[in-house]
Amino acid sequence: MNYPIIIYPCDEGGYVAEIPALKGCLAQGETLSETLAELEIVKKLWLETAKKHGRTLPDVEGEVQKVKALSYSR
Repeated sequence: MNYPIIIYPCDEGGYVAEIPALKGCLAQGETLSETLAELEIVKKLWLETAKKHGRTLPDVEGEVQKVKALSYSR
């Protein structure tokens, strides 16, 4: 599942990446590659946990449309 992500630099160095559709799903690293690799691990664990507890997963296309709407409204 390819949810939209947000990546931003940290003041102290490195990066933070998050998947807003998956509450609390974020990772950090020293490089963009490291950050994205960590985010993949966290996303996998988040989705596995949600499925295990019977939670409904956010619709990927719906989340993409939300991001597009925000991008176009600026």
